[in-house]
Amino acid sequence: MTRVLVNKPQPLEARFAQERDRVQAAFGKRLREFRVEKQLTLEMLAERADLHANYVGAVERGERNLSLYNIWRLAQGLGLATDELLQDLPARKGKR
Repeated sequence: MTRVLVNKPQPLEARFAQERDRVQAAFGKRLREFRVEKQLTLEMLAERADLHANYVGAVERGERNLSLYNIWRLAQGLGLATDELLQDLPARKGKR
């Protein structure tokens, strides 16, 4: 068993990285759908959420693993409850 050092980030195993990427892509797609539905540009949503437009774009493309706080900020910027953004994320494969 390898020893894990506290406070030192460990790289994700490939299977976990793939799972993370799948969830991030699904979240980004849902975020974009809500933004387009509400006829907001990236810049408008970013301003409402007090985030940078480049960051919001990266989230929509599934490139960012965002914090709960930023999920909450994006939901508020869209005028949604936070759980609405988290609905319909893919189910976890394998472990049940």
